[in-house]
Amino acid sequence: MSFLGALYTLLIKPLELLFEIIFSIANRILPNPGLAIIALSLSMNFLVLPLYKRADAMQEEERRAEEKIGPWQERIKKTFKGDERFMMLQAFYRENNYKPTDALKGSLSLLLEIPFFIAAYRMLSSLKLLHGVKFGPIADLGTPDHMIVIGAFAVNLLPILMTLINIVSSAIYTKGLPMKSKVQLYGVALIFLVFLYNSPAGLVFYWTLNNLFSLVKNIFYKIKQPGKVLGILVALSGAAVNVMTFVKRHDFYSQRLVRLFLFGTALILIPFIVLLVKRAGNRFKGKFSVKEGKGSLFVTSMIFITVLTGVLIPSSVISSSVPEFVISSDVFNPVRYLWYSGLTAAGFFLVWAGILYYLMSRKGKAVFALAGAGLVATFIVNYMLFDKDLGTLSADLKFDVKPEYAFSEQLINLLAIGAVFALVVFLGEKFPRICGTVVLAGCLAVSGMAIKNIASINREYKSLDYINAQTDIPNFTVSTEGRNVVVLMIDRALGAQIPYIMNEKPELMETFDGFTYYPNTVSFGGYTNFGTPALFGGYEYTPENMNARDTEPLAVKHDEAIKVMPYIFDDNGFDVTVCDPSYAGYKWTPDLSVYDERPDIHTYITNDKFNDLSDVLSGGRITLLERNLFLYGIFKVAPLAFQGNIYNVGAYNGADLSSHVISSQTIENRSEASGYNYLFVNAFSVLDCLPKMTTVEQGSGDNFLILTNDTTHEPALLQEPEYLPAAYVDNTPYDGDIDSRYVIDGRRMNMDSVLQVTHYDVNMATLIQIGEWLDFLRENGCYDNTRIIIVSDHGRDIAQFDDMVFFDGDLDVEMFNPVLLVKDFDSEGFTVDDTFMTNGDVPTLAFDGIVEDPVNPFTGNIISSDAKIDGDINILVSEKWSIDENNGNVFLPDEWYSIQGNIFEEENWTYLGVSDSPVT
Repeated sequence: MSFLGALYTLLIKPLELLFEIIFSIANRILPNPGLAIIALSLSMNFLVLPLYKRADAMQEEERRAEEKIGPWQERIKKTFKGDERFMMLQAFYRENNYKPTDALKGSLSLLLEIPFFIAAYRMLSSLKLLHGVKFGPIADLGTPDHMIVIGAFAVNLLPILMTLINIVSSAIYTKGLPMKSKVQLYGVALIFLVFLYNSPAGLVFYWTLNNLFSLVKNIFYKIKQPGKVLGILVALSGAAVNVMTFVKRHDFYSQRLVRLFLFGTALILIPFIVLLVKRAGNRFKGKFSVKEGKGSLFVTSMIFITVLTGVLIPSSVISSSVPEFVISSDVFNPVRYLWYSGLTAAGFFLVWAGILYYLMSRKGKAVFALAGAGLVATFIVNYMLFDKDLGTLSADLKFDVKPEYAFSEQLINLLAIGAVFALVVFLGEKFPRICGTVVLAGCLAVSGMAIKNIASINREYKSLDYINAQTDIPNFTVSTEGRNVVVLMIDRALGAQIPYIMNEKPELMETFDGFTYYPNTVSFGGYTNFGTPALFGGYEYTPENMNARDTEPLAVKHDEAIKVMPYIFDDNGFDVTVCDPSYAGYKWTPDLSVYDERPDIHTYITNDKFNDLSDVLSGGRITLLERNLFLYGIFKVAPLAFQGNIYNVGAYNGADLSSHVISSQTIENRSEASGYNYLFVNAFSVLDCLPKMTTVEQGSGDNFLILTNDTTHEPALLQEPEYLPAAYVDNTPYDGDIDSRYVIDGRRMNMDSVLQVTHYDVNMATLIQIGEWLDFLRENGCYDNTRIIIVSDHGRDIAQFDDMVFFDGDLDVEMFNPVLLVKDFDSEGFTVDDTFMTNGDVPTLAFDGIVEDPVNPFTGNIISSDAKIDGDINILVSEKWSIDENNGNVFLPDEWYSIQGNIFEEENWTYLGVSDSPVT
């Protein structure tokens, strides 16, 4: 990060974020972005009103000081020269408690206006959401207004109107002031006219509203009891808003109108709340002391909050899975993200809170310091005591299911933090130095934890150096006359959905001609570390058998498993290609060096290699992470009642979801979404580009390919009926006819939740894309001589089938029901086979008729599927999916089940208890 970039992140980025969040919230409530701009202008002006009021007061103090010392200052300058004049002026300034730098106070309002203007300009001028939006006489908020057209000449009216309002406001404000003050403000008005003349109408409209607010404020300053008049106007505005909601009462129960009604009610109540606060303040006036030590208490409190939200929490997320934050197309140390989040937090809590603190009165500073200490305490309570397990967090900072809390949980949380806040404020008032020392100790503690996380990130990032060496463009060969064997391991593909996908897209049954679907298939666990080894290496690598070899690390046994099929095919004269082998080297990003002992085996990483959209989205993802890691920190320390609005279905109140570079999909409901899911697009692009990777060779060479792909692992809402990623997804026209799509022979596939719908969408998209590659093979004369196995390592427990949930809800069989589709040489038709299968049968299916009695090159044992015939299949039901945690010699103890026969009948399942091996 450059110095200017750091300065921008520190000074402007916090304001830009504040603008964006307020606009985003307003735009969700109001029906037009133009109204959201009005709400943004009002909100920002009211928020900064105390800041500008204090700045105006300081300017007035400076003017009075200048009027007082001005004549004497001029007399000294005329009377004395050189050093004598300098010494006389210094003595005069000391006597009158004046510093030459105080002259800057006269320009304080202007100095404050500059960063706010830059933030507004950056946010609104680049907001693609405004493009094409009409608001009143403004044809397009995203372009200059061109309201007056004379022939071929267009005049932008808004900048002119903005300037006129600015001049009138300045004239009222500077009435009775010296010409110097008037010239300064009129000059600024003209500069804004020139600078904003050709800017988007939305930005100029915002600044026009700001000037209008300033005009009204200046008029208010000239009348008696401005606070009382303002309170009446605010209350009347709230009443008008509520009247508007009742005018539309036929639609009152829509979420938008309810929010509007609550907003209007809040406006009505604000004047009464302000009055009560003033009365309470007058009652306790004189009882609130201003003790020494509160300045240091404020500083240490702001440092603590900065480190907690900007460094510790973001570093905890990154350190939990460093490879997920390393983008293979743009490899850099993810500590870089912490610079952005840390500087943004410092901008909020040290710079801007510090400016506000500086401008306050002595008593105001004391109140601010105590409030800061109270926030420290409440943030700790929320983060450490109310840090609810919200499920799996993706590298895009999204949860599988959006955070929701019961009313009772929110109430308990508010009561707890309210009590803690009050207690800390009381202690801070009585013992400010002691409290400051305690907060300073807290600063050292959170800084120490953050440094530990950063060291962990650096260590793991260094271990990922191998990624830079894995840059070859993937390519594999199939022949027209030889034998081609292809294993596509589609992570988390759901076998139970296949009939419903084929029902909706019957043309896929023709595309998958020759395939046999095995619905009665089970995996050996619900996650990749449990389900993959047997899929690659056979039954010797089930969790049970890997645990039996308890003197060897899991990493060694896993790497053996992923090399079994490639090595055996290599030994039998096949040209072998391996792409993205799961957890190779027991690392999140596969380490292809595990195959170095067989240099004739081709190995590739396929992610980020083909699709231009992936490259664009990777840049968007970096930008989003730089923004959202700090907001995730705020989310984690916020009261439970506010966390849902801060999280905002994973958008963290991003205002512009229309941008094609936005790489985080925001799902509004089961039919509508905005933005792209970067992780999905990255994996999807690989399937889309399978024909580009495939070289068709005329001849009789034998080829083996095994490719792992994560398209089904990254649930996303896709645009129907093509099931393709889109910047905007709206499936409402297609989601009316549910029963014909999702009910087969009376058996319903539940599609009620977003999680169920998104998993279905990505599974459908996967089969469609693989189907296009199958057509490519047909067109090139190498389909019939190719054996293809499409399989997954596990399923997902999304309660999609009521008849697959057993043991009173403790076991969702769909979690252990992987897809298994097999096409043999010269096979025809699409058939269904109910034979009991496991994904450990894949090596046997791959070698069948090609390698007689295949022998595991690492153990010397024959590879077969006899294990499922000789006894029950034992399944490890564990949530310990992380290879950073579950990486000893054996898998950590957890629950085991056994199954034999029909997996869809509960009586065929047996609970075996908790252990490191199944107990029968």
